[in-house]
Amino acid sequence: MPTFKVIDNLTGKEADEYTIAKTEEWARGLMWMDIEGFALEDDGTLLLVDECGGVAYCPDERFSVVFDEGGAVHG
Repeated sequence: MPTFKVIDNLTGKEADEYTIAKTEEWARGLMWMDIEGFALEDDGTLLLVDECGGVAYCPDERFSVVFDEGGAVHG
């Protein structure tokens, strides 16, 4: 399974999922202290998930996904 990193389009840096879950309205339902990380659905939809089974759909254009091979696929 390919691995990837998530770039925060607001900062241009790798996304900090803990800060995002703690401070952004769309992710407020997640347990920020138990963030599992980002996940991709089969169609390329980016999710932020916690260890308790909580899921938040990331806003379109908010992040870019870059696979370790180097190609951006979402964003």
